[in-house]
Amino acid sequence: MRSYKPVVFTLATLSILPLLFATYLSLAHESFLGKSGITLFATYGAIVLSFLGGAIWGRVIEQPEYKNGKKLLISAYFTMSAAWVSLLFITPELSVAFLLLGLITIFWVEVRWLKQPNTDKSYHFSLHFGLTSLASILHLLVLYPHY
Repeated sequence: MRSYKPVVFTLATLSILPLLFATYLSLAHESFLGKSGITLFATYGAIVLSFLGGAIWGRVIEQPEYKNGKKLLISAYFTMSAAWVSLLFITPELSVAFLLLGLITIFWVEVRWLKQPNTDKSYHFSLHFGLTSLASILHLLVLYPHY
């Protein structure tokens, strides 16, 4: 079986770059293409949360023997929906706070209910934990000047 670990690691690492860029813009009070850093951060955060929720859906559909499959699908759906609804808020800071809660929720749901095969469990968990931790720190950095 082929190992996709290098590709997964590279793509996961590259996925953090837009959050880093938006964090910089937010802290420097700059804009990009007429959008503030916090607006770009919230928009990309909703995209990331949708991707994570979709990944959970894919894993549940691929492995229907999960006994908590319905809970996972419903949790991922409501978390993704809340992420997109949060973008409708007038204040992007509130959107970022909701997105942070959604990011933590998706991580908790996956760790709590979605069991990995033992072969890649530690790699997947450590990568997901590291990326979630970094993304959470970036969320807090974006929120810090506003609260």
